[in-house]
Amino acid sequence: MSVDEKQTIWTLSNALSLARIALLIPASYFLVSNSAMGRFYALLLIALGALTDFFDGYFARKFSEITDFGRILDPLADKVALGVLALLLAWLKILPLWFVSCVLLRDILIFIGGMYIQQKKGIVVQSNWLGKWTAGILALLIAVAVLDFPELEATKTILLYGSLVMIILSFAAYAKRFGELVRY
Repeated sequence: MSVDEKQTIWTLSNALSLARIALLIPASYFLVSNSAMGRFYALLLIALGALTDFFDGYFARKFSEITDFGRILDPLADKVALGVLALLLAWLKILPLWFVSCVLLRDILIFIGGMYIQQKKGIVVQSNWLGKWTAGILALLIAVAVLDFPELEATKTILLYGSLVMIILSFAAYAKRFGELVRY
């Protein structure tokens, strides 16, 4: 693959990552409407965003569109989507603020660390399997929280503390890799 191909920004997979961010606008609107129908529409848009997350990676591999920009954009779109939705759910008092603060702090530190490694070492740090699992469990928590059914309160609590464990483990894994790359 040539340097020009690696640096291509406008690819189908990158457009899907950008669409995931754009879907936050109507999803947020429906979520804060605080109606059952609004929550349903918000959940549909969140599910559509999750599909873009699956397909951006699929198309990047299928069409050989893996780019440094995409390696940054895809996890950034995930972090922005999860962060915005978690903040809205904290604002609506559906998720605790302390938990959302942990999510945001982890994601901000991982992003800053990744940008530092990219600037100093020229390496684009990709997500690892633990980070992907963490994002998946957080997405499931957000989906359950958006529904906000009293019958799902125990499930929400289990997902919240399960997510917290995953946040800690994945941050430790990223910190270890950051340390290794700094010394590299």
